[in-house]
Amino acid sequence: MAVLEKFEITPFGPYRFIGKTVYSGDDFGGLWGRSKFIFDAIAELSDYAADETHNVALMTWDVPNNRLCYTVGRFMKPETPVPDGLNHIDVPNKYMARGTVSGEFGDMTDNAPKVTKEAIDKQAEYEIDMGNWMEAEVYTVETIPKDGVHSRMGYYILCKAK
Repeated sequence: MAVLEKFEITPFGPYRFIGKTVYSGDDFGGLWGRSKFIFDAIAELSDYAADETHNVALMTWDVPNNRLCYTVGRFMKPETPVPDGLNHIDVPNKYMARGTVSGEFGDMTDNAPKVTKEAIDKQAEYEIDMGNWMEAEVYTVETIPKDGVHSRMGYYILCKAK
């Protein structure tokens, strides 16, 4: 069972998210499998590193084409130049719900959105920002531990004040 270990809503951004985007219907896991080129390019941008340093899958919605965008990369400073072959998403200065979820890997990744959204729904001052919808799977060294059983990841959802 996935467990929400920690939850907070904090000021967040602005950032420029640098990575590679695939769309609903594409192989999200396959992008991770070939992501070395993404992180090699980002490593060249060390002068633009932000305080958020983990590998992330940022999910946004492409309104005109009605499709999910899944971008693997990292949060960087707002003025970061975009390397050839990569994409960027400018993340506004907002609030971010930041959950830490643990459990067996598949259960954790399946349920992290649900348990984080449930925690947001209990907040009197904040709600999900549907006008700038963004969710992020945040992968740390604890996400795929050596024993391969108990995992931990971050799950972020962009919020706004009510």
